[in-house]
Amino acid sequence: MKKLLLLPLLLSNLVAFSTTNIQLLYGTFDGNSYVYDTKNGGKTTLTIEHYGSFEYGDIYGFLDYSIADNEFKYHNDKTDTYGEISPRLNLSKVTSQDLSFSIVKQIYLAYQYNASETYTANLIGLGTDLNVYGFDVFGLNIYKRYQNIGEDTYQLSPYYKTKTLGNIFHIDGFIDWTEYDFLSQSQFLFDMKRALKVENLFIGAEWHYYKQKPLNLNFNSKVESNTLQAIIKYSW
Repeated sequence: MKKLLLLPLLLSNLVAFSTTNIQLLYGTFDGNSYVYDTKNGGKTTLTIEHYGSFEYGDIYGFLDYSIADNEFKYHNDKTDTYGEISPRLNLSKVTSQDLSFSIVKQIYLAYQYNASETYTANLIGLGTDLNVYGFDVFGLNIYKRYQNIGEDTYQLSPYYKTKTLGNIFHIDGFIDWTEYDFLSQSQFLFDMKRALKVENLFIGAEWHYYKQKPLNLNFNSKVESNTLQAIIKYSW
């Protein structure tokens, strides 16, 4: 977990642009996922999220701290911590060659480190920034994922951001898709600048959906987690 905090500090002097936000979410997680769901469903999550770009690439990371109203569904813990950090190297900058073509704006060498208290994964692959109509940001990372629990696999990870209704309504999200599981998290946010005269404050909902292939385990066979969480988000 320390690696998640160390890398942004090492790159802080190189960052040309950065943005950070803190989120408070609450939802009813009453599915049957070992990772996400709780015994009575209720769960609060505090998230710190950061993105920064520098001359030769960019870096993204987040840290989740979750508190179950009771306990998690398949283990007796009341809290859980999980984080990811994803630095990328811009291959056009590194090679001094324009690698853009068609809808592809940039190509990156991409790495990602995932960690919880029991799980770690190292992912390496390629990333892209794409020109997709209707989106302010749209990209795609393709990784080979090496993990300490479960079999190694390939992962497809699109991410997206857009604004509408005069920049009042924001959509922000990502998908992680492997041959074993599918995770989608999309936030639907209203900018409260006009309503409350407060800069960088958003309220709305996050739709969390997770599905896993059936496992030969005692506690379940079909794994699915599907919930809509209330969210308050402040960025700077």
